[in-house]
Amino acid sequence: MKALANRLARPQVTLLLFVLVAAIMAVMQSFFPATLAVPLPGSTIRPVLLLEFAATPQHLVHIFGEPGDPQRAARIAGMTTGNQLDYLLMPAYALLTLSFFLGVGRELGGTIWRLFGWMGVIAALADSVENAIMFRMVADMAHPLGEMAILPFPVWTKFGLLALTCGGAALAFARMRRWVLAALCLPAPLLLVPAMLDPYGIGPTATAMIGLGWLAMAIHAGSRWWQARRAS
Repeated sequence: MKALANRLARPQVTLLLFVLVAAIMAVMQSFFPATLAVPLPGSTIRPVLLLEFAATPQHLVHIFGEPGDPQRAARIAGMTTGNQLDYLLMPAYALLTLSFFLGVGRELGGTIWRLFGWMGVIAALADSVENAIMFRMVADMAHPLGEMAILPFPVWTKFGLLALTCGGAALAFARMRRWVLAALCLPAPLLLVPAMLDPYGIGPTATAMIGLGWLAMAIHAGSRWWQARRAS
């Protein structure tokens, strides 16, 4: 187990996992509906994120259109395929965060960094529960209220833990005096509570900031890998 953790902590592994996460996300986006079928007033939220934040049956109409909409079936199929591919993304970002914080633990010492790493793993598990609920919700859009009542719990567990991992990364970068990278990681945790209070307004920006934190992790890993190669 220790040997596996040492391999996972290598900066080139962290960087490779970031590339994998970015590639899977790009493929997923090619399937998800690009725009809402019916615009949501005052919001620029993407269809897949509105599905995660769906609280009323009308939100499903905004995402997929009315039952007679000729594009409804295609939107449902695209959303379903994208969320199926999400099961590839989950282990990728879980391992990305775990790899990064195992590397930080080697660099800074202390066991707290592993805790942040495992938060990414728990977030991925919550994500899998979230997707299962959304599949049921889309399969029976005439009676979605039961699923909508429990959906916020895995959704905000996922986003909350991922935002906290960004906060942990910001703390690590501050300890290393890598201030620009720390700044890249701060928006996700700072915007978490505002996003929970206003998911259709601030939510899209707040959730996107998690990706900014992943980018900072990748930049750090890439720089450490380059330094090691030059030293050797």
